[in-house]
Amino acid sequence: MDKNLEYEPVRGAHILMIVNPVSGRIGGEHTADKLEAWLKENGAAVDRFETTETENGSGYTAKLAENDYARVVVLGGDGTLNAVLNGMLHRALRTPITYLPAGTTNDFAQTLGIQKHLLDPYKSFTEAEDRLIDAGKFGDGYFSYVASFGLFTKCSYATPRTMKRLLGHFAYVLEGMKDLHALDALTVTADGKFFEGAYIFGAFSNSLSIGGMLKYDENSVDMNDGKLEMLLIRKPETLPDLHRLILALKNNDFSDKHIDFASASTFRLHAAAGFDWSIDGEYAAGGIDTVIRCVKDAVCIAAPRVENG
Repeated sequence: MDKNLEYEPVRGAHILMIVNPVSGRIGGEHTADKLEAWLKENGAAVDRFETTETENGSGYTAKLAENDYARVVVLGGDGTLNAVLNGMLHRALRTPITYLPAGTTNDFAQTLGIQKHLLDPYKSFTEAEDRLIDAGKFGDGYFSYVASFGLFTKCSYATPRTMKRLLGHFAYVLEGMKDLHALDALTVTADGKFFEGAYIFGAFSNSLSIGGMLKYDENSVDMNDGKLEMLLIRKPETLPDLHRLILALKNNDFSDKHIDFASASTFRLHAAAGFDWSIDGEYAAGGIDTVIRCVKDAVCIAAPRVENG
């Protein structure tokens, strides 16, 4: 479809656009400029706001309640989407979201199949449909795709932005190697099923990809089943154990003795001491007791149409 042809579904629509101008390795502002011009050419009214050091996007969602917006367009990374999502859910808003992933990793976008829309942003309207998906709740906040702790999670928020841009996922690997130690005496109850151990990594997610490094099989994840997936990894004691663990993760084989895996709607964690978390790639402090829940049908988001038949 020619981008200059009139696109009827956006005609007359009032759209809120939230842009992170410094997100990732691709200039978000340039893409936002193109999409904003296209929307206006096709008859939409667009109010555009950019995130800053003091406004991550969550505050702008108050405008959704104050104005008759038909849609919110988010152009940024997973952290920007997380901020907007929290702002919306705390206000009980479910305005449809069009997400253009401009971050370094973009796990959420890869799971939904919208990663490619950044280079051709018009497709996020012309070749997409709105879909209800679940979200996670961590304490009083929400996450779009993952709450994690341990190996490689601290570096998602601690690694300098310039290093992320230059080295991509290798930056996370370099930073994560500093943190190879186990969290002692952690217990987890997943919908009544009990797990206990010394874990070097844990993730509670609604995604096929975590940190751009861990990939789930498509049959392992349903983004709208009212459940999150839990993956806990115990510290391998020998080099052969480490090799087997890596192979098991690569093949989505959760039978390895170092892996605990479960799908559940509610997880209750207890640790001897509080520890740091990464929530959609952003830092969060954790306490001794933590509750993580799945929120069914929390978000309405545009994703590529699913062909029937």
